[in-house]
Amino acid sequence: MKKKTKSIANPEELNKNLQYSSPISWIVLTSVVLLLAVFFVWASVYQIQIKVTGTASIQSGQASLVVEEASLKKLEVGQKVYIAGIEGEILSFNDDEPVVSDFSLADGDYAYYIVIKEVKPMDFLFSR
Repeated sequence: MKKKTKSIANPEELNKNLQYSSPISWIVLTSVVLLLAVFFVWASVYQIQIKVTGTASIQSGQASLVVEEASLKKLEVGQKVYIAGIEGEILSFNDDEPVVSDFSLADGDYAYYIVIKEVKPMDFLFSR
């Protein structure tokens, strides 16, 4: 630092050593900071749903879910079941088959999903 100040002979040479930032660099810096802020807000608000999916057969309002054995271990009483956009829940288990609440749908086969866990992306950043 002392070498730079000793090499300056008069006050007009001070401007030679000064560097300035162009407006483009400030725009880029502001954009990066804004993108980071938006990412952190999204990561702390948005929730990723981990789901079990399958086919449900409806007969007289009673739903019978076809569940893979590996997925069956993840299910619990009280979890929400969604069939054709209608929400129900798992009431109990009967011979390793979930018994769900009644659905007012026409008889037939429908796709279903059960949300087994909801995770915020921020949890991935700060998990151990």
